[in-house]
Amino acid sequence: MKRILRYHIFSILTILLITTLSLMPAQEFPQVDVQFADKWAHWLMYGFVTLVMGIEFIIFPHKNGNLTKRKRGTAFWQFLLISVFASLYGGLMELGQAYLTTSRHGDWLDVWANSFGALCAFALLLIFRLAFKR
Repeated sequence: MKRILRYHIFSILTILLITTLSLMPAQEFPQVDVQFADKWAHWLMYGFVTLVMGIEFIIFPHKNGNLTKRKRGTAFWQFLLISVFASLYGGLMELGQAYLTTSRHGDWLDVWANSFGALCAFALLLIFRLAFKR
């Protein structure tokens, strides 16, 4: 447990922040006069959590921190798994908004925005990984 907190503290904090923001009453947020501001916020939040988890994976790939011992292609699948996790987490938060709050509602377009943010971050992580390997 101590190792998880040590190596994944930013991921855990980011997930806690997104959970808090997702379940807060809607009246707490300022009204913004930008078209699709809500969707952009979802895209950014879930892209950010995917990036944070992926970057922690790059920095702490396994217990001894040696990147060269990884099998070829493993990073791709790990980043894909992180992206899928972020997308599923986004869907879970939408369900939480629909069933656990009285002032929020779940929205399928928000789930798509969450997943698209995670997918964009997945692409960025692959680019970071290629740059980091060189």
